[in-house]
Amino acid sequence: MSTDVRKKILLISPMLHQGGFERICVRTARLLAPFYDVTIAIFDDADIAYDIDGLSVVNLNLPARKTVFGKALNLLLRVRALRQLKNRLHIDLSYSFGQTANLANCHARASDRIICSLRSFQDFDSPNLIRTFCQKADLVACCSRAIEEKIRTEYGCDRTATIYNPVAAPDDALHKPLDPVDPAMQEVLPAFLTGHAPLLVSMGREDEVKGFWHLLKAFAFYKTELSPEQAAGEGKTPGLLIIGDGKFTPYKQLAADLRISEDVCFTGALRNPFPLLQKGSVYVLTSIMEGFPNALVEAMSLGLPCIAADCPTGPKEILAPAASENPSGILIPPLSAAVDLQADSLPDEDIALAKQIDALLRDPVLISTLSARAKNRAGDFSDQAYVETCREVFDAVLS
Repeated sequence: MSTDVRKKILLISPMLHQGGFERICVRTARLLAPFYDVTIAIFDDADIAYDIDGLSVVNLNLPARKTVFGKALNLLLRVRALRQLKNRLHIDLSYSFGQTANLANCHARASDRIICSLRSFQDFDSPNLIRTFCQKADLVACCSRAIEEKIRTEYGCDRTATIYNPVAAPDDALHKPLDPVDPAMQEVLPAFLTGHAPLLVSMGREDEVKGFWHLLKAFAFYKTELSPEQAAGEGKTPGLLIIGDGKFTPYKQLAADLRISEDVCFTGALRNPFPLLQKGSVYVLTSIMEGFPNALVEAMSLGLPCIAADCPTGPKEILAPAASENPSGILIPPLSAAVDLQADSLPDEDIALAKQIDALLRDPVLISTLSARAKNRAGDFSDQAYVETCREVFDAVLS
């Protein structure tokens, strides 16, 4: 006879395709499995990008609809399906990831406790949704303290907690092979790596919020104006890797217009980016806004020195927390949000970024110092720290 009296947790995500909170959802299920009876509910099982082997995943088969009427109908159907699932599984706590999952979750209360999570500063573009989550959820979980403070001060909600993402590189990730979604990358990547050094690297999906036009322009200036003697070996030139899902068509055109196409590789989605990420010389984050930039911490956990725009929110909290006198990376001022894909336009902020990259690559002592600090700081976002925080928060909500 079973004596398993573990609390039943439902994790809710719209999909499990390539993306930050989708990855955290799957990781959460695995990490909390020893302590809770965990089920994942999704609205659509298309393009699952993460390993769900051995996990309990329920597809409610209610994918996104485009029209206003379709979206309204979808919400009603999702709420009904979620409530039925919660009742059938006798769920004690439901924890949702992403705005659409939050909305359905907080309207589908059964006998469970509800946690809605805010994963990005962009979530504040929908203040009415946030008010709904604050009113209906038992707790609003935030991925950074800056987001939590904004919820408390601007929305008057004191039922909040910060749960940092578990984003240090998994121990076994570096020993697994690269697995590009695009098979052509199997041949392209080795040749690119052989011919390029030093190697700048950044990681994120194709999205204007990632500010990749800044990175391309800064790299072009660095390569053509600052770096001729910086090559690590004969016949090598500086290179830029942009790892992430998307076609990147306008950015590839910008690279062509800047005459750096041969020195930039858009890898597309990688199921395991860590072996490639580790080959970088410097990690550069040019985001206009974030919530908690997972990729930045993943790079830090591999010992990459990092340069990051001080965007809302995350980079400053990660690299230069108030209690620390020794920053774990280099913060540059926030970058302009105005999309600029014109090759003949070179703003001062992109030149400044290029000079910062150049200065770092010329300073081996600073590289070594930031590498050690980054790796140490990344330990604060370990699996163990995440599990301890989740258990503390969940138990408080359930009590």
